[in-house]
Amino acid sequence: MPLLRHITLAAALAAITLPAHAVLPPKYLSVPDFKRCLAEQNEGSYRSWCQPAKKPKACPRVSWRQLRALQGNDAVPACRAK
Repeated sequence: MPLLRHITLAAALAAITLPAHAVLPPKYLSVPDFKRCLAEQNEGSYRSWCQPAKKPKACPRVSWRQLRALQGNDAVPACRAK
């Protein structure tokens, strides 16, 4: 009976444990003033952040560099041309 209890407990814990990447916030959120550097674009039923081709005047240079340095899944996608 104790073995069955351990197996049940292990199964329950496995069901509620999430991968670490599933709970981490996007890296751009840690960049100071990111909202002053990014734009929003319409994705149909929702809006998402995008990175303009040129640094907005209100965007601090340090923040712009940090956002541009993000790579892979951490990178903010480029804004679509209008």
